[in-house]
Amino acid sequence: MPVTPPQDAQEPQNPAARAGLAESASAPGDPYAWRLPQDVISLDNFDFPQLHRRSEFDSEKIGGIIAPRMAGCAVSRSPEQIRDMIRSGKLERGDRIFLNELIMQFDCYDIRRFTMYCGISVYEMARAMISCSIRLRLLTEWMNCHSPLYESTDTHHRTWDLSPRL
Repeated sequence: MPVTPPQDAQEPQNPAARAGLAESASAPGDPYAWRLPQDVISLDNFDFPQLHRRSEFDSEKIGGIIAPRMAGCAVSRSPEQIRDMIRSGKLERGDRIFLNELIMQFDCYDIRRFTMYCGISVYEMARAMISCSIRLRLLTEWMNCHSPLYESTDTHHRTWDLSPRL
């Protein structure tokens, strides 16, 4: 009969793992680790007052960010509708598909500008990314780095370091 260690011995030693944060699925030093999909960490890790602060809303700048990405889309939404959709947190299937299509076309600079000018908080953006199943590593790494409990790996490009400090 196999012997199992006591429950206390099975606890992870890594502080990030104890906090419920995902660890990298790649081997250390893997130059292609940034290509692997990654999930946004749990929404509980974004529940800090500074991450609930909403940015200013600028309809023209948001329109300039989304227009070239969603040109030709059968369902178009105004910047105000997108802001309200993300703020509400109640995304229906069509909303999730639309936001997934939009966010997956962003790079780290675009998602930063989108979050800065859309009148939403980092918490609301993380909730939308989790709901839409965004797994593009550079975007999820950028979002995860907003959590004080998250430790980034060295294999990623540091484009998310340009985020404004909260």
